[in-house]
Amino acid sequence: MDRKEIAEFLGWHLGDGCISINSKYSEYTLTGDIKEEYPFYEEVILPTFNRIFKNNLKKPIILKKYHSVGVCGIYLFDKSFVSFLQKQYGLLSGKKYNIKIPEIIKTKEEKIHFLRGLFDTDGSIYFCKSNYKPKKKTFCNKYHYKPKIKLATISKVLIKEVFNMLLSLGFTPRMYKPRKQRKNEQYMYSVVLDLDKDTKKWIKEIGFKNHKHLTKVKVWKKYGFCPPFTKINERIQMLNGELDPNSFY
Repeated sequence: MDRKEIAEFLGWHLGDGCISINSKYSEYTLTGDIKEEYPFYEEVILPTFNRIFKNNLKKPIILKKYHSVGVCGIYLFDKSFVSFLQKQYGLLSGKKYNIKIPEIIKTKEEKIHFLRGLFDTDGSIYFCKSNYKPKKKTFCNKYHYKPKIKLATISKVLIKEVFNMLLSLGFTPRMYKPRKQRKNEQYMYSVVLDLDKDTKKWIKEIGFKNHKHLTKVKVWKKYGFCPPFTKINERIQMLNGELDPNSFY
């Protein structure tokens, strides 16, 4: 097995993966949004998953789509495979309150691949306007030109570990104060890269494979900004010259 690909898979798992075990079955799932992430699952996750686990799978996995709930991904009922993941990488079943970075992630290259996998599945990149408000509108306070890269999770341990891993790779991350979106929800812990040098360093040295994120970066590079709240199909149209990003302003 390629340790770098394993590291990226472990990032995917901590982001979008889940192990469920009860008295009747052991299930492994890795799922994403069917509209925004299907190309990523089809072109990146599925072939990589089948390649690195070919000796642990009874047969190649087929990508499944569930339009009724809006997801696509890997659904695998295989007790031996689930047991292998738990013993080999220390992956936990159930909710992700106490998940942490697997101990196998040690080298710089493994850290880079792990972080890419984690941010591809559970992270985000978005673009902000300047908060400065002069009398006349300028490019910086009209358009969303400043990139921010963020990861949010219910695991306090994971966020602290990701924060320290980013530091070890030469980034200067910030952690947000824990917050709840709703009263009855768990606290969310977040780490963000928002300095110009950090976002450029990420895009150059780590990058994204998820088309959902990649298309935002490409629109930003082409036009100097990326409108918020756009869909992947709209961003593809912008890149093809079929949709004017100014129309969102």
